[in-house]
Amino acid sequence: MPVALNLYKIREDKSVAGDFFRSVQKQKPNYQGLWLVSPEGKVLAAHQDMSSMADPGGQWARTALADLEGGLKVFGPVTPRQVGRFQALPHRGVGTQPDGRVTLAVTDRWVFVKDLSRDPPPGSLGATVLDSITLTAEQWPGLAPAHVQAANQWTVPEATARKFFPLLSTGDTVFRDVKEVTSVRLMGRVEKVEGGFAHLAYEGAIAATHWGTKNEGKEGKWCSSAAKLLGGVGVYELKSGKMLTLKLVFDGRFRNYAPYDAPAPFGAVVEWSQEPAKRQGIVAGLPTPR
Repeated sequence: MPVALNLYKIREDKSVAGDFFRSVQKQKPNYQGLWLVSPEGKVLAAHQDMSSMADPGGQWARTALADLEGGLKVFGPVTPRQVGRFQALPHRGVGTQPDGRVTLAVTDRWVFVKDLSRDPPPGSLGATVLDSITLTAEQWPGLAPAHVQAANQWTVPEATARKFFPLLSTGDTVFRDVKEVTSVRLMGRVEKVEGGFAHLAYEGAIAATHWGTKNEGKEGKWCSSAAKLLGGVGVYELKSGKMLTLKLVFDGRFRNYAPYDAPAPFGAVVEWSQEPAKRQGIVAGLPTPR
């Protein structure tokens, strides 16, 4: 059974789960990687080379599978599990949960190209990194206008805007708390009211600094990330008084721990829709955000 572990948490865990992980590390020590372990806790195979994970040609997948295949042979015959298709994250980027929470879908990607007016050449874009931003029933209305009339502007409450910090992590989860946000501004504007819908636009920026910990091996060092909102659109339904769609596009710069602290460009998209989008990207029955 595949299990994903948060390294920062599991190695400090004092329960049976933490003991199991530490036993695995002793048998095949490495900072991170993939381990194939028997139910008795014996490491059968491992793959720890993460250097080619961003390779668009799939080199990492091939080498990882080759390493793990040896462990499967040691384990013996395996009967495939009969698992039906299901949505593992049913609320990510779509719908409202029963308690009013909304989960915005975050997509990050390194952008090593200057001219975005043309299709980027192979290898100029990094691996796609997925994350989420969950807003409570009290925070979510801050993205909508209190007064729906053309040209009306409002500022999203700072406590809500700070929750957007996950978009600043471009790979590993670097930023883990709203307290790491050093500055944030998110503003909305009613562009147009037509046919019972308000077309919204957004602008703003967010920045954060993370101080390394002893647990990370980065004590006393820091890294930072900042992103400007290039453009944001949303649709608000007047009849229901609810948001129907939201999409925000950010242009960011990440600075790693010194001496690798040259600003590295990345892009981030935050999006959500009340209803699942159709294939062409337009929610059924809704006007296209402008």
